[in-house]
Amino acid sequence: MERRISGAAPVVIAVTVLIVGCAPSSPSESPAPSPSETATHTVVVIGDSIPYNSPDDCPGCTGFADSYAEALGATEGETYTAVNRSRHDGARTADILDEVQSGSLDAVLSDAEVVIVSAGYNDQAPYEQGDCYDESINLDTTAGAASALLATTPECIATQTAATGATLASVLDGVRERAPDATLYALGSYNSWTGWSEFDALGPEIERPASQTIAAVLGAWRTMVCAEVERVDGTCVDLLTAFNGADGLSPAGDLLAADYNHPSQKGNDLIRDLLLEN
Repeated sequence: MERRISGAAPVVIAVTVLIVGCAPSSPSESPAPSPSETATHTVVVIGDSIPYNSPDDCPGCTGFADSYAEALGATEGETYTAVNRSRHDGARTADILDEVQSGSLDAVLSDAEVVIVSAGYNDQAPYEQGDCYDESINLDTTAGAASALLATTPECIATQTAATGATLASVLDGVRERAPDATLYALGSYNSWTGWSEFDALGPEIERPASQTIAAVLGAWRTMVCAEVERVDGTCVDLLTAFNGADGLSPAGDLLAADYNHPSQKGNDLIRDLLLEN
């Protein structure tokens, strides 16, 4: 079964976080400004559905876009609004580039104080494009996907990572052009294969080497994400280590929702905390 994330058409989610003073002012103090008098800053999130927080994926959850904006507002003593323009349609990095270049994000990016980019999760192995794609393997089954992973060579990983990395570079260049002064973050991808029940059911003789391939793929992608975002004066957020340990092979477990694809509430909170640490 293919591990791309897909779903509904993209929407805009905006949550305003109001920061209210805790202590009353004394008669000699100037009154605190009302929320309407306080400057509003935006945290803009673009990319795939890792930040999307669909209720179908994680019922009742607060996504990290919203909780990060709230926490940032509390820390800075300002009003922050999360503008979530991520998409839930299986978007690859090339699709996100098309969106950036279309101009549809220009207005929100130009006003952004912080921009968070989530891309690459839907480009990971088993590859569905390029010279490494084997059309004879049915990737719509878990066994087929595992077979394709076992056949993935280091050369394929290097080739596909470089190709997707070049596309990511264009995404980040486009974001930086439209938001020259914004704080910019790019998320790496976590491993949602190791520990997945359908993957485990294939048996250790298949699951273990296939998991090692996934860890190698996502480790290479992390390196690419960090290099490209740092090139445009941004910061990479390493979800692979945070969710799966130093080797990328520990099951993400309860950091993922019931679909074992999107972050759970615990996973969303972890991503929020990683953003706050950077």
